[in-house]
Amino acid sequence: MQKQGWMKAVGVALALGAAGVAYVAATRPGGLVGEDGDSPAQGSGWGMIRPDASSGATPALAAKGGLSLDQVRHKLFKEGSFQGTEPSGDWCVAAAKLSPCADLRKRFEYYILGLGEVTIEDIRALVADEARRAHGDELAAAIMSMWDRYWQLRSHTWRNAFVQSDRNTWMPAFEEQRMVRRQILGEDWARAFFADDEAKFQQYVAQMDSGQPPPPDPGEPVPQMAPGKDPAAVHAERVARYGQDAANRLAKADEEWADWERRLAAARTEWDRLKSAGQLSDVQRRQDMQAYIASHFQADEHLRVKALLNI
Repeated sequence: MQKQGWMKAVGVALALGAAGVAYVAATRPGGLVGEDGDSPAQGSGWGMIRPDASSGATPALAAKGGLSLDQVRHKLFKEGSFQGTEPSGDWCVAAAKLSPCADLRKRFEYYILGLGEVTIEDIRALVADEARRAHGDELAAAIMSMWDRYWQLRSHTWRNAFVQSDRNTWMPAFEEQRMVRRQILGEDWARAFFADDEAKFQQYVAQMDSGQPPPPDPGEPVPQMAPGKDPAAVHAERVARYGQDAANRLAKADEEWADWERRLAAARTEWDRLKSAGQLSDVQRRQDMQAYIASHFQADEHLRVKALLNI
């Protein structure tokens, strides 16, 4: 059942199209939590800096009186939440030069996730040591200069609060953060780190302003057909939530899924019949079932059917 549920989920994601990919892609570290406690609409591209980081914190060169690097690694990678993980992102070093790219932000955010298990000073010391091991002192110094600026931005106190329920707060907060990013990081690094988030947010606002249905919240289940449900009502809810095109794709996915379930049930009945046919040898049963599968399923479905029927 888990495998079948996963297969249907993939079909639904494909039916929702590019918008669904954007919603998933937007669930990343650094999302803004508004003044009213709400997270922004998923998929909006509002990849803002969380205000829950220690406001006004100043990066330290090393943890004074804190843990040693070995202790930090042990606490995070052996005892803590980093167990079994590898750092995401990249150092963005090519041809012995540090160049702006989004993966450095991902690398920084990976280590920042350890905040609370160790201090930010411990994390900074760890990042510096990892960068030095990977690229030497000079490039590590350049990476840590960017870390310090990123943490300055990460812990910045914003004048304009984002309140999801108040549309009037959206653009002032967005414009302030866009401006401060460029002031602190510089244009090239701000674009590398945040251009994708900013573009997705602007697309989201444009969609809202156009009167089109807002993107769906991926936390809410897609309305599904089920016994006793009115198909017309389910379709209408999908249209209201996702738009006509996506609703039509979901209807087509429903039809394909229902056809798959019907064919699989028939194949299971046929396999049960063959297994109970005492006049047939095991080889004959399998040959007959192979012929049945070949005539009722596409070639790329054969392996899946055999696995589900334990043939």
